[in-house]
This record gives sequence, C-alpha cells and structure tokens, in this order.
Amino acid sequence: MKTQRNRFKLIATILSAVVLLLLTVYGYLSLRKYYAYKDTIHADAEFIVKVDADQLYYSLAKDYLSNLSYYRSKKGSSIESGLSIPAQIFIYTVKSKSTQTYFCAMPVADTLLLRSFIKQKLGITTLKQMGQYVTGRSADGRLTIAFNGDTFAVGYSFNAENVNDVIADLLNKKNLLSDKDEKIAKLKALKSHLAYVFEEYTGVGDFKDGQLHMEGDFNFKDFAVKGKRFSHRVFDKDAIVKIWLNAKPSLNKSFRAIKVKDYEIYPDSLLKYYNGYFDVEMGKPVSQADTVITYEYNDDFEKEETITPRIVKVPGINSVVAGNATELLNYLSKANIISNSRVNKELFPLYNLYTRHNRAEMVLSTDQHAVTSKLTESTPYFFYLYADFDQLKSQGQFPLFERYIKQLKRLVVNAKPEADERLENNEDTGRNHFEIDLYFKRKDVNALGQLR
Repeated sequence: MKTQRNRFKLIATILSAVVLLLLTVYGYLSLRKYYAYKDTIHADAEFIVKVDADQLYYSLAKDYLSNLSYYRSKKGSSIESGLSIPAQIFIYTVKSKSTQTYFCAMPVADTLLLRSFIKQKLGITTLKQMGQYVTGRSADGRLTIAFNGDTFAVGYSFNAENVNDVIADLLNKKNLLSDKDEKIAKLKALKSHLAYVFEEYTGVGDFKDGQLHMEGDFNFKDFAVKGKRFSHRVFDKDAIVKIWLNAKPSLNKSFRAIKVKDYEIYPDSLLKYYNGYFDVEMGKPVSQADTVITYEYNDDFEKEETITPRIVKVPGINSVVAGNATELLNYLSKANIISNSRVNKELFPLYNLYTRHNRAEMVLSTDQHAVTSKLTESTPYFFYLYADFDQLKSQGQFPLFERYIKQLKRLVVNAKPEADERLENNEDTGRNHFEIDLYFKRKDVNALGQLR
C-alpha cells in the first residue's frame, strides 16, 4: 500500500513538473508575442507583412527531428547579428513614402556585434554618430540603417528615398501604431508563418513539406476584371512556362513613359489598342541565325573585322496580344520599336523577336515561323502563371538563373475575382483572391529548410 502511495506521489510530482514547465513555456511565448506587437510599427504603416519567427522556429525544429540526415548533410554557419529576434517581425510601407520603400525595426542585443554585422553583411562600411544613435547608408542610397542601445531600424527604398524621418520616429518611439489598432488585431488573428494586412485585405503564407503556399485578397487597382469566367489560348503541349492575363487597364490612369536607351515607350498610347488579354508561353528551344564578330590583323598589321555566321539555340517564346493589332503595329513601327516585322534589336538584344498580326491580335515570337493555336479554354482565373523549373534547368538556356532555382520544382500562381452573392448579376466587387504554390525538390522536407 505504501509502495503504491509513493508511486502515485512520484507520478503526481512528474505530472506537476511537466504542467509547470508547459505553463512556463506558454507564458514566455505569450510574453514574447505581447512585446513583439508593442511600439514596433509606425503609425502611418499601410501594407504590413508579419513574419512569425516563433512559428518558423517551431516548424524547423520539428522538421529537423524528422529529417536528421538531411539537415546534418547541410553545411551552414550561424550569423551573429547582434539583434534580439522578436516573436514577430514586421516589414511595411508607410503613407508618406513610395510603395517601393520598406521599413522594419527590431530590438538590439549587442551593439558591438551589430556594428560588425552591418559592415560585413549589409555592406555599410561608414557609420556616423548622430546624437543618441548611430546611422549609416549604402553606397547606392537604397539601404538606410540606424540604431541605439535598444532598437535597430532599417529602411530600404528602391527609389533611394530619404527615410530618415520615419527611422527617427522608430528609434525615438514616436508616432507608433497602438497595439490596440485594428490592423494589429487583424494580424494577431492570422496564425500563419507569414501574413499581411492592407486596407481591408489580408493574406497568409505557410511553409509546408515540399511546398510554400500563399493566398490572400487584393484589389487590382487601375485594371478592370469583368465577369467570373474567362478564356485563354490553348498552349503548346511542350510549354514549360505559361502565363495569361484577362484584365483591361483603366484609360483614366496615366502611366509614366518608359525610356530604353534613346527610345521612349508610352504605355498610354499602347494601351489604347489593347483589348484586355495577353499571354506568354515558352516551349522547346528554337534555332536562330546569328553572327559572331571577331577582329584579326592582316599582313599590313591593320585590324580587320570578321563576321562569322552561326546557328544558335534560343528559348522558344510565343506571346499573343489581343486588340486592334493593325493600329498597334502602326504605332510601334512609327516609334521604331518594330521594323521589318521584328522588334528593334537595341530594345531587345537577347534574341530576334519576330512579329506578325491579324485584325484582332498580334503575335511576338522567337520562332519566325511559329504557329499558335486558335483554340481557347474556359477558366475561373483572370491571371495564371505556371513554370516548370526542372524543364527550365534541363534546357540550359538560363545558366545565371539556374543557381536560384536549384531546389525548386515548379511554381503555380492564379488569381480570380471574389464573388459576392449580395450583389445583383454578380457584378465586379473589385476584390480578388490569389493563390501561390511553390514546390520544392524534396517532398518530405519543409520548404523553409530547403531554402538554405
């Protein structure tokens, strides 16, 4: 009897210890989440992306235990950044800056390590003391960083905007989003590895075994998406890349001119002739005539140019653009973008890109004698993209690109309108839904682990 009582006490003690440990861990993680949302995001934040670091750590740890041999075969070194990685990391745009400018702030753990990380990994070699904090900027002006003893703030602008005002607010804990804000509430409700909030739109992303899946809502501003069913051209059976878009741009929107060398392309003029559909496919490589220019010295030691013809393999690309093809071709010919049924080599120097047209569509192709299907298929998607990376690698046409897709198998992206049954005739709500599936080589290993 006494032995049974002692055994019961031992079991009760062990269970109590386990429960206490679980409660401690739960409390610690809850506290990390609480502080991650507090005084982190600027008050003017618009498009906010949340990266749930704790969930990512958990998923990787679980996957590591399931695939020990895979992870042990991978060579990698830890990075000492001097940062204290919070439970959630937020990357966002702000109203006062371009949509191509992004901000992020994180706690500092060690300023000496952080200085070394900034110089060695971020490439900012000159740091300046500016009052209570240290600041630095990359040579191209796109990356700006600043930190004090508590906070590291970074701004990255593709347009090299001045971001000092926002970074100063982040360091001084001014003009920050309240953790009771509606945007924060929405982000807290999204329990995925990745999540975003923009106006009334939200989206999520998760790293799964062999796959990264993302989906969400968005508004395709400045483009009209009409109807709930669409059609696309039937692609070649050997196509390894397929893209189509069924959407018409708003003629009320003005687009900036695109300058390439001495040529200016005006999207407003082009879009007048566009009828709301275009597609691109890439199939088997095709042959094109090319020339190699070399220089040799003659008997008089004068340099002479030697032109040698050759046949080269190039990607088999076909594209169909629906619209008033005759007027479109006239415009492109006057602008010297197209000449003798071929795109100007100065604008597209990689391959010869040939054109032909009928009344309703223009075809661009790397194959001078390409035949494109006139058959169409019905689809719920106004946008679709498919890429078979295994086939791309086997063709050997993009050697510089191959290093980035080494671990990838294929990519599938689609977008369709969201129906609202409350509206009459199921009219356009302006709200659309997208899904992205990126597949990796190993189906049994978490996608995040395969990104290493």
